[in-house]
Amino acid sequence: MKLVRVFGSLLAGGGIVVAWLSLAGGWLPALDPLASFLPLFGVAALLGLLLARWRWGWAVAAASLTLVPFAVGVAPEWLRDIPTAPAGAPQVQVLTHNVWSRNTDPADTARAIIDARPDVVMLQEVNGSFQPMLAALNQHFAHATDCPPGCDLAIFSRWPITGSDYFLKDENGRKFGPALLWARIAPPAGEAFMVATLHYPRPTSRDQAVRRRDVARALARIDRDALIVAGDMNLTPWAAAMREQDRALAPLIRMTRAPSWPRALPVLPIDHLYAGPDWGLVSARRLPATGSDHRPILVTLARR
Repeated sequence: MKLVRVFGSLLAGGGIVVAWLSLAGGWLPALDPLASFLPLFGVAALLGLLLARWRWGWAVAAASLTLVPFAVGVAPEWLRDIPTAPAGAPQVQVLTHNVWSRNTDPADTARAIIDARPDVVMLQEVNGSFQPMLAALNQHFAHATDCPPGCDLAIFSRWPITGSDYFLKDENGRKFGPALLWARIAPPAGEAFMVATLHYPRPTSRDQAVRRRDVARALARIDRDALIVAGDMNLTPWAAAMREQDRALAPLIRMTRAPSWPRALPVLPIDHLYAGPDWGLVSARRLPATGSDHRPILVTLARR
């Protein structure tokens, strides 16, 4: 029993310290990856307090120290406003999914995508074991993008694609910005809109900050009113980097909150969808697991 209490004390103390350190990511970027696991640190600290069986006063003080970083880092995500769509407005269902280069059951993943019946599909990591399934998706979606060698992204659509590329283009057709796959979709009713998908490196990579900056600068050069951007961003909403991106991509608004990773017990929301001010949210939900280490996210939007 004494060993259990010692372990609980170490777990509680470690969880509290790391939770507070994770809040410093805005000033020390090297600490920001810790913020991705902030909810887990809170759970670990509270579990440690139960095992440690500290005196009541010490336990209350420690629990308060645990809850403060959680409230500062996580609560704003669940309190932020996401614009809703008016009833009866034309809708579009968009599925974003990192299908994982080492997918253990590509056929099941492809079937789940097809069965969800989205209007637009944006996929990441298609250049691994999932690649043979692209032909199967082509049979169920009338339109798809091309991507050059080395590209691990794909976009499928039930509706016509009137233009696409691996780089954004200015009014003279010159390419600019970082690589991201985009497509212009022409729905059967209403105006055409643009979608784009991307895949960021892990937050521990210094390249991620550069990529986020370059993406924000590039998107600022195009019309974003009806733009939809989705993908595996390897960022959780309580990371300082995500809050920075939310500001940098405005007027795009992040429409997603659902945890999507890891597959067995998704606790981290790292797959996201942003939409311009023309769109309102109808629903956003996580789909069941397949062979990918990520869960697919299905978002229904409608014109505002």
